[in-house]
Amino acid sequence: MNSSPQDAGPRTVHRSMSEVAFAVREGRTRAYETVEGQDLDAFELVRIDAFSGPTAALTAALVSYLDARGHRLAGTPGSAAPTKLHQYVHFAQSGIPVPCTEFLPRPLLLASFPRLAVGLGLPFVLKSLGAGSGRLNHLVHDETGFIRLLTDAAHVSVPYLAQRYVPNNGTFRLLVLGDDVPIVMHRCATDGSHLTNTAQGGHATLFEPETFDAEVKILAVRAAALMGYDVAGVNVVQDRTTSKWFVLEANPSPAIGTGAFAAEKTRAYAAYLYRKFEWRRPRAGARPA
Repeated sequence: MNSSPQDAGPRTVHRSMSEVAFAVREGRTRAYETVEGQDLDAFELVRIDAFSGPTAALTAALVSYLDARGHRLAGTPGSAAPTKLHQYVHFAQSGIPVPCTEFLPRPLLLASFPRLAVGLGLPFVLKSLGAGSGRLNHLVHDETGFIRLLTDAAHVSVPYLAQRYVPNNGTFRLLVLGDDVPIVMHRCATDGSHLTNTAQGGHATLFEPETFDAEVKILAVRAAALMGYDVAGVNVVQDRTTSKWFVLEANPSPAIGTGAFAAEKTRAYAAYLYRKFEWRRPRAGARPA
């Protein structure tokens, strides 16, 4: 990575992805190297060399961050599948509200509880960079539990995000089909957990989409469109103290023919496909080509 020219000429700085961190805040997203604490926005040219392993998933988030700031990129490898971090960076930079989120390299994460507790509040969520369906998603109440989780043999290789826990009365899954939201499901936990995903035992209730908050439906359609998804399951949550809405995820492979309300989702999907491909059907009385 080449910094802005100094009096002695350009300075070249080499960092590995294990020395890059992200802080996602509404209206203020930051990607920085952790050795000197410099924001990557301070570098005039950034070269991203190919790398493997779990850190490959960070590429898309870093590219999104730098691209939004007009930086020239060299040697950028093909993007991995978008992770939650990529989505949060992309959403926050596009004005879509997401909960405050931190990603720190594992060596720094282990010692970061005091800082995270102040910045995110307690309890906060620790969630895997890539896992879905509520897996590897934990609610952290104290430093003892935080350390125990990160040092557990089953979790030592898991890249985690730390995120503000949004107090809520359940989450909502909006099925986005093109520019329409025909299915709205409210999901709540049945065991006192913070996890509302039906794959983790959450209970789902179908809402009438016509009466659901129109601005939130627009928000879901925007989130899906930003990721380039025609079909998506967008998870949103409303803070029960401030009434503010946040986007938690846009899933490009939502369960349609399975899970809760499969029949309703399938009908909505079939209607969407009918509209989408209607132009391909021959008009009545028209001769086949």
